[in-house]
Amino acid sequence: MVHDGTKSENKIHKKYYVSISLIAIVVSIGFVGYSYYENQVITKVASRDMSGYNSNYVLQNLQGETVDTWVSWNIENGRVIHVHVVNEAKVSQDLINALTDAIMSTKIVRIDDSQTGTGPQGTSSTYYVGWQGATEQAATKSTTLYIPQKFDINGSPDAVGDIEIILTSDVNPDGYSGYTKSIIDGNQILKSKITIFKANTLDADRLEAVMRHEFGHALGLGHSTAPDDLMHPMLPDYPYISGCDIDALNGLYDGDKNSKVVCTK
Repeated sequence: MVHDGTKSENKIHKKYYVSISLIAIVVSIGFVGYSYYENQVITKVASRDMSGYNSNYVLQNLQGETVDTWVSWNIENGRVIHVHVVNEAKVSQDLINALTDAIMSTKIVRIDDSQTGTGPQGTSSTYYVGWQGATEQAATKSTTLYIPQKFDINGSPDAVGDIEIILTSDVNPDGYSGYTKSIIDGNQILKSKITIFKANTLDADRLEAVMRHEFGHALGLGHSTAPDDLMHPMLPDYPYISGCDIDALNGLYDGDKNSKVVCTK
């Protein structure tokens, strides 16, 4: 009876461990499958109709004079850039979440180059959904100045941000959807203010795209020479952060005197 009991107990233990192993395998397959599915979904809906949405930015020194120069943040390694959102337009939480994704997301998507006009069909490029992931990638290369990689978004009314985002229902007199003004001292950004106009009329995709573009200006990037790039003045149909945006960020924080985004692909 003791012998039979031991055999039964061993069988129970074997069944238990087999069950645990099977559950672990299923969870792993599910995670991989979901990641692939998520990437496929993002890729399939990546193209947006951004016609009519354009942007501008201006750099001003402490005397209020407009300047035309290269600029970057000059902060100590590891310092957090605080972002303050002012929701004057009283947009929904879904739109605030979309805005947050444009800054904080680390997701990547791969898009066929034939869709963006940057290469033949069958070749693809990696794009970043948010600046958190893009700046982390940019920081894998050594630069003279520290590239901001840590962001904190605080929407409380009394918060103070290095980058201030104003969501307004006002209409820009020049027809801009987004406008970024950075206050600089020499070649150093002290504070950036992003204004998104007619925010209450934008859907989540459009708000996210405009935010993604304007935040590039807030980090110091100028406009792009490529019509299909995120930093072009007129937003493209694939408004994601490209490899040439990251290259421009690397150059800017490594002493390049030109913050313009030049795409060679």
